[in-house]
Amino acid sequence: MPRRNWTPEETHMAFALYLLLEPSQISKTNADVISFANAIGRSPSSVALKLWNISAYDLNRVETGRVGMRHGNKLDRLVWEEYNEGGEDFLAASVDQLKETATKHRLEFKALKPVYAEIDSTPVGKERTATVKQRVNQRYFRNSLLKVYEGRCCITGISAPNLLIASHIKPWAFSDNATEKLSPTNGLLLNALHDRAFDQGLMTVTPDYRIHVSKYVKHNQDPLGWLWQFDKQEISLPKSHAPNKELLLYHNDEVFKG
Repeated sequence: MPRRNWTPEETHMAFALYLLLEPSQISKTNADVISFANAIGRSPSSVALKLWNISAYDLNRVETGRVGMRHGNKLDRLVWEEYNEGGEDFLAASVDQLKETATKHRLEFKALKPVYAEIDSTPVGKERTATVKQRVNQRYFRNSLLKVYEGRCCITGISAPNLLIASHIKPWAFSDNATEKLSPTNGLLLNALHDRAFDQGLMTVTPDYRIHVSKYVKHNQDPLGWLWQFDKQEISLPKSHAPNKELLLYHNDEVFKG
């Protein structure tokens, strides 16, 4: 295929795809990468390189040993600036554009399925846009935590993906900006029970990375009594992006029911 510059529209769709894919999926052999390449008339290698170039400007990027070109297209930097400056509606529009392109070319993007599940019948508007933004952001946040915690609960070591939750330390609604909301340093990878307990303030993780169970949890209260087995223990720290101690302090002070 002849070399040609990427357009802003193509870059926006590539950005959406980047947020949807796990780092290990960014490859010229990935089915979604191939489908996107076919839709825009580029090679899978070109699309994979574009995604790595976008990754190079991701402040939350988890090291994978692969980076983009040192001097990538300026559009790769601009999409992050637009997103980080509060333009989440831009994200929803980019994802919608990616879906419309897939539909137009009768292609399937596996990564889009969880985003649009049960909302395809919802009219375009604030409700639909908010749902798309939330699902894409959650997928990106979860993918980041799965990578840094190597797919294991930081308390129990459970590694079953369906039982793992990407839990925010400082709740999403109170996080200051997109960077804080999506940073792996504002998250813990927990099993479903500990995630619920952490969210409800029945346990916390102190700034020295130790588990502290609330006095409101009874020792013989099944299944919550299981929480006491890990009280005072240190969590397993991720290989990068360790939990932010100030955010842990926030959870201790504002969420935990000591």
